[in-house]
Amino acid sequence: MLSTQMQANLDAAAHRFTPAISYQVVDQDKLPKTDPRTGYPTPTLLYADRDVFGMAEPKPPYPEPT
Repeated sequence: MLSTQMQANLDAAAHRFTPAISYQVVDQDKLPKTDPRTGYPTPTLLYADRDVFGMAEPKPPYPEPT
């Protein structure tokens, strides 16, 4: 689940672009257990399948979502 503060910051940044950019919120609980995104802590911001803060892609076995 996207934290309230992260979503507010992301919304503010997205609206500064012309045209405004959009993003997709992904519910980790609805992803297949084999999806690498299930291994990231929440909230996580990915761009082009990479964590914007530099966290390495999780490797299997993936931990249960937090």
